Amino acid sequence: MSRARPPTVGAITAALAIASALAVTGLGERADAHGGEDHSAPAKPAASAAADPNVARVPIETQFLLGLRTERAKRGALATSLGQIGTVVARPAGELAVVAPTSGRLFPPEGGFLRLGDDVKKGQLLATLRPSLGGAESAQLGLSRSDAASRVAAAEARLGLAERELARRRELEDIVADKDIQAAEAEVEIARAEVARARADVGVLAGGAGAQRLSATIDGTVVSGRVSPGAQVAEGTELWRIVDLATLWVDVRIPEADAARLAGDRAEVALVTDPAARFEARRLAVASLVDPATRTVQALFEFDNKDRRARVGALANISMAGSAPVESVVVPVSALLDRSGTPTVIVKISPETFELRAVAIGPKSAGAVGITAGVAAGERVVVDGAMAVLLAAGG
Repeated sequence: MSRARPPTVGAITAALAIASALAVTGLGERADAHGGEDHSAPAKPAASAAADPNVARVPIETQFLLGLRTERAKRGALATSLGQIGTVVARPAGELAVVAPTSGRLFPPEGGFLRLGDDVKKGQLLATLRPSLGGAESAQLGLSRSDAASRVAAAEARLGLAERELARRRELEDIVADKDIQAAEAEVEIARAEVARARADVGVLAGGAGAQRLSATIDGTVVSGRVSPGAQVAEGTELWRIVDLATLWVDVRIPEADAARLAGDRAEVALVTDPAARFEARRLAVASLVDPATRTVQALFEFDNKDRRARVGALANISMAGSAPVESVVVPVSALLDRSGTPTVIVKISPETFELRAVAIGPKSAGAVGITAGVAAGERVVVDGAMAVLLAAGG
């Protein structure tokens, strides 16, 4: 059966007016069934209810109009649950900010730059950064390139001479000593090595002095970043942020008084924007430092996010065990009212009669509250529409 929508103040006022009329006309004596209860017993006279400020009479028809619903109080063990709002954050070891180490231009690897949501593997090349050079540095780079080109030409010329000399000596091997041929072969190898070094220098200088390869150092997913080929970037610019989304943390600030009551190392995390997304979390640490401004203590919890339902920066409700279970009478937390600063529960003592009881409350957890005095197990308490009964009794 679907739950009734909570009545507005206007609806409550109208229903109470109807209740008064029904009480006057005597129509409130109908014995309609409600919530599986037996309403066949005659209602108490309205005068007796009015004589006691803690007793309210609400005709059955009005109960239906107000959507009143009751549940039986039950005895059980309840542990205090500390509820707080936390923020989903990345693990320090699971987050990488790719930052430009110097000013320069970015050039993509084969396949292009990473895009938002792309998965990344450790060691994957992200970009090549070619530093920007000033006037003097640019002139020096030009001279270095010219010198490298000259060295290549000289090395290639030397190699050509060495190869021709080796060929000549081999043609005269009958009259040339073996050691002379071996010396010519060694000269060719030396010349080839010089050519290779000179060409390598030209290749480095052609790409720009100090060109740097930027690579990922973790596995993860790109959660922010926007770059374009050839873009000029300043030193310290964040190019990408990569996060390992498979495991995340919740950073929560707990009131100083509650921090000392934390028990166990498990908690439940539910996203504020998607309460159906729930995660089992493990407590990592509780700080030993109290923030002097907020009087709160930082706590960190870790949870598995392999299905990627949680996002970094999202708000989450986190429920933490705050004490050992306590035996008490347990009622839904919706049954608890504040009557002029006194915790109050409304107990249904007959089909149309309700009693307002001051109670002593114990632990609260997961939508339930423990009552240590004021209500007995088996009694019916109002869980929906309790405020309307409170108004009927004059607040």
